Amino acid sequence: MKVTLDEVAARAGVSLATVSRVLGRRGAVAESTRAKVFEAMNELGYSRSTLLHDAPRRLVAVSAPGNPEYWQVQVCTRVAQSLQDHDLLVTRPLVETDPEPLQVAIDAGAVALVTPTLTSLHTEIPCIRVDEQSASADQSAEQSADPVGSDIIAARLDLGGGMTTAFEHLRAIGHRRIGLICNDSGELAVQLIRRFLAEHPARNLGLDLEDWIARVPKSFSGGSRAILELKDATCTAVIVQSALQLHGALYGLRNRHLQVPRDMSIVGFGDSPTMKFTGPPATVLGLDIEGLSNALVAATLNTLRISTTGLPTVPPVFRPRLIARTSTTAARQ
Repeated sequence: MKVTLDEVAARAGVSLATVSRVLGRRGAVAESTRAKVFEAMNELGYSRSTLLHDAPRRLVAVSAPGNPEYWQVQVCTRVAQSLQDHDLLVTRPLVETDPEPLQVAIDAGAVALVTPTLTSLHTEIPCIRVDEQSASADQSAEQSADPVGSDIIAARLDLGGGMTTAFEHLRAIGHRRIGLICNDSGELAVQLIRRFLAEHPARNLGLDLEDWIARVPKSFSGGSRAILELKDATCTAVIVQSALQLHGALYGLRNRHLQVPRDMSIVGFGDSPTMKFTGPPATVLGLDIEGLSNALVAATLNTLRISTTGLPTVPPVFRPRLIARTSTTAARQ
């Protein structure tokens, strides 16, 4: 039967975070405490992968969330390459959908998790991630005070500002009935809905904006179905969370013999190479992938005490910027 780190911590009479520090060779741990942890490991027969047992380099898990967006995959790729350039070993387990791959990485000696997810994962090692701009200051202070085994916010996404930018663009060309197509699960979808309701130009007109939100699976068919539901709800423009949903939305409209942008204007969330070649090319809210990647790398190096520059007092904020193409046009009167 597999021995867990929780059992080692209980036998040694220390916290799980202390066991993680001992195994990861990070942070200050008294020699007597370190000896207790190793003694408990021997008594319980706890064994780790020999992959990193005597290696001088440390292992870092760089993980995209389950079913990630394009920008999250790109951030992970850049972060992994940069950390390898700093002589760190990198593993790429998926997170959120299945805890086992991450636990395997931790058991193999991973000392930190770096991920562009907005979800708090409650790991036993530091989780270096991004967050939504409106997260409470109290939560941030609490995280900063006790970073071991908790979240370290490296950067914030100004989703509210991004949503405002999209609304301003669509309002300027005459749209008022603006809908949202988003995933039916995930923290990013939750935050997009929240900001959609808070920033919508019709929020004070007594309308039920929930009628203009389509929560569907992140799939081609989900987008195809959702766009027609919002068209029937008399929306003239939509903001779409994922590329798959956007491609499905374009197909759904064409299948009903409707045209983009004449009959429906579309704004995507997050840019990708395919967005330039949709029919027509998609207007999107682009994210600063390089900036997000650099912020995550800097926070990781600081956490592992590789960098001496220190983290900024306030994590950098990245606001999505509008990349206007031809999937949006003036609303038909």
